[in-house]
Amino acid sequence: MKYLLEDDFEYDFSLYGISSHEKDYRVCWAVNKVLELSLTKQNEKIEVFHKRQNRYSYHSLFSEFDFDKEEEVHLISNRTKTGYLIPEQKHADYLLMVKGDAILDKTEIIQKLRQIHFILMCFEIEVSLLKSKDNLMF
Repeated sequence: MKYLLEDDFEYDFSLYGISSHEKDYRVCWAVNKVLELSLTKQNEKIEVFHKRQNRYSYHSLFSEFDFDKEEEVHLISNRTKTGYLIPEQKHADYLLMVKGDAILDKTEIIQKLRQIHFILMCFEIEVSLLKSKDNLMF
């Protein structure tokens, strides 16, 4: 008898792609400023194994948690020298993940991020359509 294990994770967050040639700490500083956040760099990185290249990639992570309001915001590097966190979004250098509704609405987030002069592009990503969405479960 064969059993199939199905993982039904809830992807209850908004995801935004950010294109910029700046370093992660500078993007984080600008995002903090325009969205009035306090993202801080985490010691651990997100580790992703790439089967084709048979190697790992490590992605920097900046986070803010508000446990009272059950809100989380993460700024994640999508592109490293060894691979992508979300390979389908190669034009996104960074990913902004927003869990919780009270922070800002979607159009306001995109509008404010586009005000940053070194952000080339900012757009919403439909998480349910991503093949590698499991990489966002950390």
